[in-house]
Amino acid sequence: MYIPRPAKLLFQYDDGWNLFIENNHIDEWQLLSVEKMLACSTCAMGVRRYCCSSPECSHSRFFCQTCKSKACSACGLKGTEQWIAQQRHILPDCEWQHITLTMPHLLWPFFNNNWYLLNQLFRCATRAMLKHAKRQGLEIGIFCALHTYGRQLNQHPHIHLSVTRGGLTQYDTWKPIFFKKKDVEKVWRSAVIRLLRDNYFQLQPNKLPGFGHIRNYQTWCRYLNAQFQRYWKVHFAKKTRGAWHNVKYLGRYLKRPPISASQLKHYSGGTVVHHYYDHHSQQYRRQTLSQEEMIRRYVSHIPARHFKMIRYYGFLANRKRGCLLPKVYEALDMISPNVPEKPGFGALIKGFLNTDPYQCILCGNRLRFMSAEKGIHAVTLLSERRDKMVKKRWLQTAA
Repeated sequence: MYIPRPAKLLFQYDDGWNLFIENNHIDEWQLLSVEKMLACSTCAMGVRRYCCSSPECSHSRFFCQTCKSKACSACGLKGTEQWIAQQRHILPDCEWQHITLTMPHLLWPFFNNNWYLLNQLFRCATRAMLKHAKRQGLEIGIFCALHTYGRQLNQHPHIHLSVTRGGLTQYDTWKPIFFKKKDVEKVWRSAVIRLLRDNYFQLQPNKLPGFGHIRNYQTWCRYLNAQFQRYWKVHFAKKTRGAWHNVKYLGRYLKRPPISASQLKHYSGGTVVHHYYDHHSQQYRRQTLSQEEMIRRYVSHIPARHFKMIRYYGFLANRKRGCLLPKVYEALDMISPNVPEKPGFGALIKGFLNTDPYQCILCGNRLRFMSAEKGIHAVTLLSERRDKMVKKRWLQTAA
């Protein structure tokens, strides 16, 4: 029997997703992402047929295709494991510094679904480290990730950054480097304020709820100056040997939607009880949201099309790593690692359920691929949904 995932249940129960589409303006890419998520692991995505390799066995098995959508938690798990496996063999074994950069809550609304500004945040975050390393003649390694949400699934844009506590000199030797929290905070704060000030006409803050008092550019500058004087939390974690801890932490959030399936396990219509961990009280708390509000928060954190939530800088940058990473391994007396194999569907299922999906349950032989049936494109699925909504609206009006 097909059991819908909790996230699907949230969208499907009481026609919640259809009602949300009718009452709210949603980006086309977000609509397509949710549509693919709702069709994930169903025949609508396509089917692959496998048959037992033994001529005496007639057993066959069908696998429904997955959606690989950024809104799907199941597909996000596979992407997470593949990313972690890849980074584990690439990142050098040296001392790493993990830094979390945040901003005052009064600046959060200006970054809400503004992927152009969110894209610029990466440069704001890495500017201090790259400039400091350049002055010392070092090529450091940085990987950073953008989080757009907080523990309560609210808008809370912040950057997680991991940087090597050393760099490659012009003589291909390794030299330690240290970063001061005060200097990093100052550069980060100035860069974000400058970014917002330069994009006043694109933002039009006076049209946002609660910001009607910002009538012109001069008022906008005074508002930003006031935020500049506020406390900006920049957290420096304890240094670690190797980036494995940071990779595992970031991997839990980067490839998945902001809410896990377990947090919606008991949803059955009406309100949604969401459990989250409160850093201030260091206790687990719960909040009650309506179905519409939970869907709004869920959808608002789906990244824009082709938007990269993870960026690499220094000798980890894609255009430099082929040349510089072997030199980094040599400077650190490391053995250059081989390119890791990404864990596929069979390996993940075997590790999670301790069952080989490609083994015949009758005779134990291997299953062999036989045929595949193409699925329905997400654009077609969305068009069909809209047609059904129009037809339903017409029938309700006629009645």
